[in-house]
Amino acid sequence: MSILTDRWYYGMWTFPPLNFLYFNLSQNLAVFYGHNRWDYYLTEGLPLLLTTFTPFAATAVFKAIFGSLENVKRANMDSKVRLNAFRSLALTITFSITLLSLISHKEVRFVYPLLPALHVLTAAQVASFVRPLTKPKWCAVLVLILLNILIAFYASQIHQCGAIDIIDYLRHQQELRLERDPSSRTSVGFFMPCHSTPWRSHLVYPGIDAWALTCEPPLDFPPDQRSSYLDEADQFYLKPEAWLEANMRKSEVTSWDIKEKREWPEYVVFFQQLEPVIQKMLQNTTYNECWRGFNSHWHDDWRRHGDVVAWCRT
Repeated sequence: MSILTDRWYYGMWTFPPLNFLYFNLSQNLAVFYGHNRWDYYLTEGLPLLLTTFTPFAATAVFKAIFGSLENVKRANMDSKVRLNAFRSLALTITFSITLLSLISHKEVRFVYPLLPALHVLTAAQVASFVRPLTKPKWCAVLVLILLNILIAFYASQIHQCGAIDIIDYLRHQQELRLERDPSSRTSVGFFMPCHSTPWRSHLVYPGIDAWALTCEPPLDFPPDQRSSYLDEADQFYLKPEAWLEANMRKSEVTSWDIKEKREWPEYVVFFQQLEPVIQKMLQNTTYNECWRGFNSHWHDDWRRHGDVVAWCRT
């Protein structure tokens, strides 16, 4: 079904898993979206998914793979089937993590499909841990649950919330305009690293013209030239002022370079660490800060430090 559907959609025979391996392993193009240590999934990816239940998951996978054969021989048929099922899940998880660890670029979302299998194994291990349910174990389980609630609240409501709030603000501004003039339009430029905000899914109105710095991999570059390749976002953050001078139109621009440079949008969105550059470039203009929102207490990418800020023409 998958192969036939892909043939109908693409108009030619294709096998996406093979293309995935070719792109990531043979061409190694995904590295342009970030390079991670080989142990990223073990030390960061899986702990982010499993949080406080990471030790239980690790123990469960180890026991499922290296469980004693003597115990299997003495066990009843239901236990044997259960152990075989657990072993299959554990081997699938181990094989997938090993394969994905060979790719330089790693993301937590790549291991999301493994989460149901991890939950099955982890649940059995937690159940084994709490039996019999003594008072100390009951307290330990309560602490684990409370910690997960706190982590879930912080991660979903506080950490990097500014990247979502700015999109809601821009959409709301367009909605207010549409009430006054159904044909009104809004232009937005995101001077941020790639994929910093979910604007493609949240700015649902066709009257919002938005663009962001791009980060396409060097598909057409020969291998010997890829080490020096810089995408648009890299070029911007290497020398922000020079990039803005070279790529953004000035108010007094003549007609000959209208097509060569971008017009300054109505809304300019960026992270706080870029604020000195934006202030210098837009001084003595009609731009002023119109929105600022907290984004995160910390971030591993220096380009995403600080609040999310929006300047707009008045």
